[in-house]
Amino acid sequence: MLRKRLAAMFVPLCITAITGAAYIGAASGQETPKKAATMNDAFTVLHAVGQWSVDLSQMAEKKAKSDLVKDFASETATANAQKTAKLGDLAKQHGLDVAPLDPKTEEGRSILDRMKAEKVLLSSLEGDAFDKEYMTLATNTQQSLIQFVRTQKAAAKNPDVKKFMGDVETNIQKRLKTAQDVMAKVYGNGI
Repeated sequence: MLRKRLAAMFVPLCITAITGAAYIGAASGQETPKKAATMNDAFTVLHAVGQWSVDLSQMAEKKAKSDLVKDFASETATANAQKTAKLGDLAKQHGLDVAPLDPKTEEGRSILDRMKAEKVLLSSLEGDAFDKEYMTLATNTQQSLIQFVRTQKAAAKNPDVKKFMGDVETNIQKRLKTAQDVMAKVYGNGI
């Protein structure tokens, strides 16, 4: 029993040491296989989230009660379709692989499960309830994406990728402000 317990404590320690060494190598400017995979992963996540956002925004264009929400959804769908196409072009230009999210990884499974659940939830709502949930989701997603993109921009070595991430961050910040304004109007004095 003691041997199993010791092994259970040792394996995470080894994993932490290995990933820590890869992180230190990346932080010191050394190119490592882990570093390249990370940018591929970032492009994959951004592509998947962009596509998902377009799908939900197209749903909102049809289901939303408020014209403010419909307009926000239309602008979001258009902007995200353009950014997703630009991301694909940039990835191709720099030899990055934009693959589907891997449901076998914890991160891939987590993102895919949340996307599916949020789509099911929004599909089940109508009218004012839909508007409020969609705008809450849009606001929360923008906030998460800002941090994700900032991290990727800081890690990027390629100037084109760094610029792209900076442009995406600026666009997300503007969209977050708009989403918060629309959400405030949709909620008004209610809950």
